[in-house]
Amino acid sequence: RHEVPPERGRHRYHAFVDPAGGSGGDSMTLGIAHAESGKAVPDMIREARPPFSPEDTVTLFAADLERYGLRKVTGDKYAGAWPAEQFKKRGIAYEPSEKTKSDIYAAFLPLLNSASVELLDDPRLTAQLLGLERRTAWGGRDSIDHRPGGRDDVINAASGALVHAAGR
Repeated sequence: RHEVPPERGRHRYHAFVDPAGGSGGDSMTLGIAHAESGKAVPDMIREARPPFSPEDTVTLFAADLERYGLRKVTGDKYAGAWPAEQFKKRGIAYEPSEKTKSDIYAAFLPLLNSASVELLDDPRLTAQLLGLERRTAWGGRDSIDHRPGGRDDVINAASGALVHAAGR
């Protein structure tokens, strides 16, 4: 399963975006998910791979959000106010995530291990999930991130949406 079409009025959807600048190595990604029968279910994942226009990508993502009846998206604090301004121009409220991506991955892991989430059939999503590593950072704090040279844009958007849908 690669995408679940929206069923507006039946599900409460949650969206998470991982913004990027368009010219570096990072992709800009969007994940949408909902809760159903005690599970967090992914509906779609979008990825704009570099090089891309960040403004054009926000326009495309806003259209996807609208299809699912969403007027708000959660995302990381990348680039300060830029993502919030761009989404606002398109009628979407951008809320910075209270959780870091490491915190999101830490909340996602028990959901995954307990079969409380589903995943889409997406090779990049799977590869990035399997590429995550837990490390002990300065001060003894655990950190979950991709390995050096790796990527986590797709799994970041997917797990962010799924964690929000699960209410974690």
